[in-house]
Amino acid sequence: MVSFWSGICQCLEQGEEVVVATVVQHAGSTPRTSGSKMFVRSDGRASGTIGGGALEGDVIRSSLNLFATRGAALKFYDFSDSAGTRDLDLICGGQMRVLMEHLSAEARNLELYGALSDAAGSSIPVLCVGRLEGDDTDLVVERSVITAGGETIGSAPMSPDLVQELGAHAARHPSASLLTLGDQRYVVEAILPQLTVYLVGAGHVSMEIAWLAERAGFRTVVMDDRTEFATRERFPSADTVLVCPDFRQVFDGFDIGAESCIVIVTRGHRFDKEVLAQALESRAGYIGMIGSVRKRDTIYRALVDEGVDPGDLERVYCPVGLPIDAETPAEIAVSIAAQLIAHRARLRGHA
Repeated sequence: MVSFWSGICQCLEQGEEVVVATVVQHAGSTPRTSGSKMFVRSDGRASGTIGGGALEGDVIRSSLNLFATRGAALKFYDFSDSAGTRDLDLICGGQMRVLMEHLSAEARNLELYGALSDAAGSSIPVLCVGRLEGDDTDLVVERSVITAGGETIGSAPMSPDLVQELGAHAARHPSASLLTLGDQRYVVEAILPQLTVYLVGAGHVSMEIAWLAERAGFRTVVMDDRTEFATRERFPSADTVLVCPDFRQVFDGFDIGAESCIVIVTRGHRFDKEVLAQALESRAGYIGMIGSVRKRDTIYRALVDEGVDPGDLERVYCPVGLPIDAETPAEIAVSIAAQLIAHRARLRGHA
């Protein structure tokens, strides 16, 4: 999501206006769920996706109209077989609302979306609020970003009580959602940090995981004690590539918390065991270790003999990845990336 927000900022910095489209409500089966986004340029090019196909084409056409009116609109889509959207060739059966907002290349918008870009790349969430005025076809959206420290950036009026109520709603519904308080409508969304995947080991499997993880929206940190393996050439998309002296204190200097995922793919059982012992001492929300059941049982027995609580080992995914009979490094990486995506969905309350 960092690249999404930074893409908007880049357009605004260059004096280019955009329209941001966000799924703010969904029910039943829909092409994408609440929080899905894309932004549209004046020539019709789009970045991000809210579902693709005819739905996305319709949203792009509606967005292009907003470059003339310079406003916003909230559009309802009903994908039931009997609905009026049959011409979109979608019969998912669900319903969704998409908010489209025109952004002019003004300093206030650059400040606002710069704050969102910074938040997505940090470890601290922020609250993004849109105050809706008008009817769905002719809206004015006043936007504000509320930082964890209580600072408000933007034009939407925010009393302390309102901030507290909106924050409580976002805690229950982190994805973008519509909220009505009295006769006032709001779009509320928690902009959450990216999950960081710590890849311990820089071999063939790690290379494939790093590429997929970046594409799926994770931050990646690659660690290895071999200078010829932990290189930027091998991991061009990784956020950090680190050569460590050894694996004995591999996580020193890193804040390994609930938003952290550790994937252990070193070159040997001894190193895997060494890293796993440290991972279990952290607060990592996800710990995965590559290897067979036999390898797992051997390492687990050794750790228990050294004093590790057997219950702690239940936190570990080993063999790591979804069971898809993967064999090649690319196939193994797909299984691990899929498991990371499922973990993130559960953490965000989507599954």
